[in-house]
Amino acid sequence: MTRTWTSRDLRAPWAIIDREMTQPLTPLDLGKAHGAYLLLRHQGRPAGRLLIGRSAFGSGISASQLAPLVRKAGASLAAAYAVYDALTARSGAPALPPLTIAICTRDRPALLRRTLAALVALRDGRSGDATPFDILVVDNAPPDSSTRMVVAGFPGVRYAMEPVPGLNFGRNRALRETDRAYLGFIDDDAVPDGGWLDGLAESLRNQPEAGAFTGPVLPLALETEAQVRFEAAGGFGEGIDWQSYRQERWDDPYYPAGAGRLGTGTNMIFSTEWLRSLGGFDEALDTGPPLPGGGDLDILFRLVRAGVPVAYSPRQAVHHEHRRDIPGLRRQFRSWGLSMGALSRKNRRLDPETAAAHRRVLAWLLVRRYGPMLARYPLGRAALPPGMVLAELGGLVQGLAGEYDRSRHRVALRRQEHGR
Repeated sequence: MTRTWTSRDLRAPWAIIDREMTQPLTPLDLGKAHGAYLLLRHQGRPAGRLLIGRSAFGSGISASQLAPLVRKAGASLAAAYAVYDALTARSGAPALPPLTIAICTRDRPALLRRTLAALVALRDGRSGDATPFDILVVDNAPPDSSTRMVVAGFPGVRYAMEPVPGLNFGRNRALRETDRAYLGFIDDDAVPDGGWLDGLAESLRNQPEAGAFTGPVLPLALETEAQVRFEAAGGFGEGIDWQSYRQERWDDPYYPAGAGRLGTGTNMIFSTEWLRSLGGFDEALDTGPPLPGGGDLDILFRLVRAGVPVAYSPRQAVHHEHRRDIPGLRRQFRSWGLSMGALSRKNRRLDPETAAAHRRVLAWLLVRRYGPMLARYPLGRAALPPGMVLAELGGLVQGLAGEYDRSRHRVALRRQEHGR
């Protein structure tokens, strides 16, 4: 993937293009776009991604120029798919388990409508399932009835209201509302890829002992400068590949700290038995300001530390609408920094065996992430302006300075206000 950018490359929009690797390569015409995000597929399944800025080739890229880039980005996983298909040819398509998919939302009816339309189409198109998956909308501390009205327009979609504000309160409400063996989450600003649940079914067949299932988060649109810069900087960064995350990784001194590699809250499916055994989601995280993140990373960290594998599949992909403006993107990076700092403090105290790994992650952030990003910007090669880096760094410092404990106190008061 290209990592050196010019100011021209980082203008919007970029084109998002699907390319099927089993078909002959054709030239790529950028038209008026300043770059292209190529999602490479092998028989419809995500196999790699390729980011091409306009400065590298101009407005047109020939098939011969594309070929080596496509091979480098997607050939390895395409070959793995071919081997997997040969090994499982006689097994047939795996069955989908009893499943609830939850959308935890607050006051975003237009986005919710889009996500629900995609989920309902996916549900209704899966005629081979013995039991259709259940769709649940959790309305978190709603200011009005707009969310309920959207849900009413989709037959077969359930509605639940969680009065206590906070995303993890909503997630725990979803856990209480389901009687199915698996519970998945997708955000209201994302839509599932067509093979999202096929990826889950395959992972469950391959790793039945796994307690969580995650996958790539791909861009839904690259229409604004903020969206382009975020994706050019690596996006959500989990990659398109197969992974099995377990309690330890002997060749990784940072593991399992820096749990963002395990998955993201907009694309995660859990064994409800394991979620309940761990006490559900930590409601002192993902509270909204001033600690609006961390709940997804925390539960995945706790799972692997309990000895429960997390399965990551390239097929279990969703498409996410990234922040559309620079201030919103800056708030996201600050939230990420806050979450990392707060979780580092929490886990070093409650799980001291991982303290050294957390310290190494913090050192890596300072030396290998923030420093080089700031150094590249004056040379015109950085996707993120210094304000984003400094926002994340500032959030990290605040998180390390006791934000988790302050959040626990705030959440205790919030529970008292609602009689919990």
